[in-house]
Amino acid sequence: MLSSFFSKSKPINYIAIAIYMLLLLGIAHYKKGVVLQSESIFLILAGIILYILPMLLLNFLVQKNDLTYKGTYTILLYAFLTGILLNSLTDINILLASGLVVLGLRNILRLRDEKHMKAKIFNASLCIGIASLAYFWSIGFIFLVFFGVFYFEPKNYRNWIIPLIGIVTVYTFANCFTLLFYDSFFTVTDYVDPVSFSFQNYLVKDQLFSIGILSICIVFFLSIYLIKYSRKTANLKPILRLMIVYLILAVGIGIVAPEKNTSELFFIATPLAIIGTTYLETNYNVLAKEINIWVFVLIPFTMLLF
Repeated sequence: MLSSFFSKSKPINYIAIAIYMLLLLGIAHYKKGVVLQSESIFLILAGIILYILPMLLLNFLVQKNDLTYKGTYTILLYAFLTGILLNSLTDINILLASGLVVLGLRNILRLRDEKHMKAKIFNASLCIGIASLAYFWSIGFIFLVFFGVFYFEPKNYRNWIIPLIGIVTVYTFANCFTLLFYDSFFTVTDYVDPVSFSFQNYLVKDQLFSIGILSICIVFFLSIYLIKYSRKTANLKPILRLMIVYLILAVGIGIVAPEKNTSELFFIATPLAIIGTTYLETNYNVLAKEINIWVFVLIPFTMLLF
C-alpha cells in the first residue's frame, strides 16, 4: 500500500520518488519537444540536479525542524505539485531560483536555535538575492527573512538591516561580474522585471487544468493546516506561521509575474507540500488515504492528454 510505503523514511522511498520525478521531467521535455543536442543535454542534466537536490533538502528541513513525522509524504506531494506544472520543469532559471530559495529557507529555520543569528540572516538573504538573478521576482522571498527576524529576534535592530545588506552585496558582485566579463554595468533596469496582472495565458486548457488542481490543493490543504495549527506546541508555531507566509509570498509572485505560463507557480510547491503533509498525516480512513495518494501520483500523467 502506498500510504504505508510513504509513511516511512528509507532509502528506497527516496529512490522511488526520484525515479517518479525523473519520469515527470521526461514528460515535460517530451511535451516541449526538446531536440537532443550537446547544449540541451547539458541543460537537461543540470535540470535533473536542480530538481532532485531541493527535494532531498526539503525532506531534511521538514524532519530536522519537526514540521512533519519521519515519513516521505512531503516530498511525494512536492513531486506531485511540481509535476502538474510541466512548463517549470524545463525552465532552468525557475529550478535554480526555487532551489536557492529552499536553501535560504534552511538558514531562516535555523534562526530558532538563536546561535550565529546575523550570519544565518545574511546567508538567507544572499541565497534569495542570487535566486533573484535567475528569476527576479523570487526577490519577494526577502520578506520571508524579515518575518524570520520578527519571529525569532526582533529586538536587535541590526537584524533588520542585514537582509538589505545581503541584497546589495549580490547586486554589487553581479556588477563586478558584468564589468569583468562584459565591460558594462548591471543596471537596476536590467535587474528589475516588470509587473503584469494579465492572466490571458492561463486560459489554455493544459494551464487551466494545472491552475485548477493547484487552487483546489491550496484551499483544501491550507484549511486542514489552519485547523490543526491550534494543536501544535508554542515553540513550533513561529515556523508554522513562516510556512503560511512562504505560501502567500509564492502566490503573490505568481500573480505579479510578467510572463505567465504556470512556471512562475513552481515556488508554491515547497510550502504547499509542507502544509499538505498535515492532511496526509491525519488519522482517517485508510482506504480513503490510499485513494488520495494514488490520485496524487497519477494526476501529473494526465498532462499527456493535453
